[in-house]
Amino acid sequence: MLGFEDCETPIVAIVKRFSPLVTSASVTDYSLERHARRPTVCEGYYMDSLLYRRMNQKLGLACLSALLGAMASTGCLRFKQPGVATSSTAVVKYMDTSDKNTAPEIVSTNQPNAVFEVDGKPFCFQGTNNYYLNFKNREMVDDVFARAKRLGLGVMRMWAYIDIGSLDKTVAAVDPGDRKDGTKEGYYTQYWDIDKKQPAYNDGPTGLGMVDYALHSARQSGIKVILVLTNNWHDFGGMDQYLTWYGLTKHYQFYTDERVRTAYKNWALHILQHKNSIDGMLYRDDPTIFAWELGNEPRMRNYTRFDSPEGWDLTMIPKWADEMSRAIHAADPNHMVAVGDEGQFAEGKKHDFYSGKDGVDHKALLAVKGVDFGTFHQYPETWGTGIRWSYEWVHDHIKAAYAAKKPTILEEYGIIVKRDPGKGLDPGKPNYGEDRRLLTYQRWNDMMLQEGGAGSMFWLLVGKMENGDIYPDYDHFTVYEGEKSGELIKSYSERYSKEARTCLLAPPATQPSSPFVRVRHLPSPEAVAMNTDMTEWVALR
Repeated sequence: MLGFEDCETPIVAIVKRFSPLVTSASVTDYSLERHARRPTVCEGYYMDSLLYRRMNQKLGLACLSALLGAMASTGCLRFKQPGVATSSTAVVKYMDTSDKNTAPEIVSTNQPNAVFEVDGKPFCFQGTNNYYLNFKNREMVDDVFARAKRLGLGVMRMWAYIDIGSLDKTVAAVDPGDRKDGTKEGYYTQYWDIDKKQPAYNDGPTGLGMVDYALHSARQSGIKVILVLTNNWHDFGGMDQYLTWYGLTKHYQFYTDERVRTAYKNWALHILQHKNSIDGMLYRDDPTIFAWELGNEPRMRNYTRFDSPEGWDLTMIPKWADEMSRAIHAADPNHMVAVGDEGQFAEGKKHDFYSGKDGVDHKALLAVKGVDFGTFHQYPETWGTGIRWSYEWVHDHIKAAYAAKKPTILEEYGIIVKRDPGKGLDPGKPNYGEDRRLLTYQRWNDMMLQEGGAGSMFWLLVGKMENGDIYPDYDHFTVYEGEKSGELIKSYSERYSKEARTCLLAPPATQPSSPFVRVRHLPSPEAVAMNTDMTEWVALR
């Protein structure tokens, strides 16, 4: 897709200037929609390939080129994450609802698998994500965790990084942000030291001090936290910021260049040894942390100016994950490590997300010894896959986890809901997509509960802003407490603790109770087995 920023009114105005045939309505109908997980003050907009072709037909190539050039020159146009809109198996319109959301077949499993445990008990959960906990004020952070607690959520996933260029701006920030300096409202965690010619860390109140408080607030709420260490995309800096620091130009070099790998590894080791400024606890000793996550949606490609379709192969991310997970486990034996991938397979079938075209092989990542559990994401509308496809996606990831004998989490998921204008604490009444979301969320969570998933984490939970108003639904994925979506999530939080098959079938504990979340692995089949009615484990010797 083509991504537009800071362009809500200008896009429509420019398009209409070129041709009255392309109306505001047609732009809206064919998806200048706020997409996904864009932590920008100005909301992110995306145009799908259907609208692009329609504009090309009606405007003519010259006019369309001028339009796109004008937007690029003003910073409005970005090429980002085309996902699977060009799937060879189907061309599905953005927000296509023609698949009728046919119910999946759900078969309750009687097969045990590895499971999370904490305090000596199996741990299955409903959780969520939030992207602003590392740069918003304490009252906003506390409000998010308070809402998460009321919804019964067990785990919060958040960014632990904000990577920028040099402080004097001679080394550019790949995500300039609203201040054009790479910071988020003045906050950042890593920057390029021009004198030492290496990355430097901001452990103070405008840096990791913000993560310190988020962990403190989570602890007070009884919620575990997944800390993500970098990003495949430009938001908050991420992998391409490392490349900029070292003068590199290809995205895949993040995984292959020795200097970059060392810089990333040093960052990981630094943060796990960081001392919380509030309670004095080292991160590696903090049981509030659920796990370290190597990156957000790592791929060999990210469809930016750093993108390269050549020069890499499917072995590179698993090799990188092996190196980094080993280093983290050696320095921090208390916490689990996950990759944070979307779950793309490399099997050459079904769909682009099964083809390995972006350099991701989910099964190979699950096979990495230092990777403790699997993750996968789910956005059928913005991926252009349709809902029916999404059910097979869930099935396949649970099967892959069982084959690897590791737990798996549906770590991000979202269905679009549009709203009337909101005001104050009212986010706006849903006017499109709510029933579709409720039905799909119910089915995804039922599949995870019954087929052997260990947890699911919706995108996105927010709270109040500094002025007391509710945080806006910028990307149309936000779940608000008190709405039907929030009530559904709350009901599943209760059900995960009581009904999740993977926890009900959990193998017997073999280690002393611990406040740290860890994996309880399957025992040797020669030692114990389930009885014939699959109700309890029986010692064989």
